[in-house]
Amino acid sequence: MAEVSLTAAFSTVPAGEAEEIKRVIVETVQQAAQDDGTFKRAKLVFTESDERCGLTAELDGVKREGVPLQLDLEQLEDAKTSAGARAQLKEALRLYFRKVLGK
Repeated sequence: MAEVSLTAAFSTVPAGEAEEIKRVIVETVQQAAQDDGTFKRAKLVFTESDERCGLTAELDGVKREGVPLQLDLEQLEDAKTSAGARAQLKEALRLYFRKVLGK
């Protein structure tokens, strides 16, 4: 299981929902790491402001992508209960992680 640390800042999402979104992000990153085996440690920074979301990542000490991954707040909320939305999130993260690792 990958070690995932997440620093998150929310401006418009209530605290309870924010915790659920953080849980979904961490679990999805752990699943992607386990499925792909491309990294063992992830440091993530997630920000939400006026329903716009961005995520940056450092994987095993590597950060070759300076542009944050833009995420849709609605998709993150759907990913809490929908396997399809979670699969889309995981695929978006995988593509972004390839950029971060320079692959």
